[in-house]
Order: sequence, then structure tokens, then C-alpha cells
Amino acid sequence: MKPHARVVPLAVLFEGALGLLAAALAWWCDVPIASRLQISWSAAARGCAATLPMLAALGWLMHSRWAPIADLRNRVAPLAAELFRGATCLELAAVAIAAGAGEELLFRGVLQPLAVGWLGAAAGLAAASLLFGLLHALTPTYFVLATAVALYLGWLAHAYDDLAAPIIAHAMYDFVALRVLLYGTSRRAFASPSWAPEDAP
Repeated sequence: MKPHARVVPLAVLFEGALGLLAAALAWWCDVPIASRLQISWSAAARGCAATLPMLAALGWLMHSRWAPIADLRNRVAPLAAELFRGATCLELAAVAIAAGAGEELLFRGVLQPLAVGWLGAAAGLAAASLLFGLLHALTPTYFVLATAVALYLGWLAHAYDDLAAPIIAHAMYDFVALRVLLYGTSRRAFASPSWAPEDAP
């Protein structure tokens, strides 16, 4: 059995479990979710538009020669290739949608509103984003980048009192990132150049 045949169902189940955890916590803590999950053309457009800066950042990450970024690529790309090589577009989409829904429901849907209620808007957004970053801290650089993405998606959810747009943006970004990591990069892109001042981003 190819690795992706095991990893894809496990990833979908795990991310789906995060969504169920979010629903349970929302019920237990009386945090409204359903009212912020209304799909509309404006929410869909906002989610698609919100993906564009993230994809621009992905393009920079895939080509930057700055040593911390190159080191991160050298860790993430082989891991993604090992886990998902051979996966179809439909399977990658399933993983991306599950991750977008599960993680956004838990972090932006429940944990962030709770933190905002306890700490205030700015501190609550920061606290929820730091937690998201810590749980994605494959490397220090990954922690910083994941925290930045969480702040961005957290702001989007808070500013519009909406979860649909962050879910769409998260899912679309994850799908494109998986495709790029698996199929859209050359071997040269993952070289580990020595850092030099002129190589800084």
C-alpha cells in the first residue's frame, strides 16, 4: 500500500475530529458557530481574495534563498513528498478542505472568541494565533509563519464575524501548497545555499 493511501484518510479523519471538537467546545462554552458559517457570494469572494496574499507569500517562500526559509523547504518538501506522493487532486482537495474546516472551526471559530472574551480583541487574537503557531512549530521559522497566517485569518474572521471566508482561504491555500510541494517545484528550488547578505529576502 502506498503511503498516501494510509495518510490521506488519517489526515481527513484527524482534521474532521478537530471540527467535531470545535462543535463540542462551542456547545459547552456557548460560543455561536452556525451563525458565522453562512455561505454567501460576499463571503466566498472574500475567502478567494484572502487567498491571494497567502499564495504570493508561498511563491516567495518557494524561491527565497534566505537560509531559514531554505532550511524550512528542505524539511517540509521531503516530508510532504513522502506522505502524499501519488495522491490524486481529489485526495489532496479532501485533505485541504478537511484542514481548512477543522482548524478554522476550532481556532477561529471557538478558541479565538473565547480568548477575545477573556483578554480583549487584540490580546485574544494574539493568544489564539500563538497557540496555532505552537501547534505547527515544526521549526522556529514554521512557528513564525504559522502564527502570522493565524493572525491574518483571525483578523479576517473577527473583522467580518464570519468563518466561511477563513475556511475557504485556508482550504484553497493548503491545496495549492500541497500541489506545489509535490509537483510544482524543481530540484534546484530545494537546494540549501549558504546565506550571504545579497541572498537576504
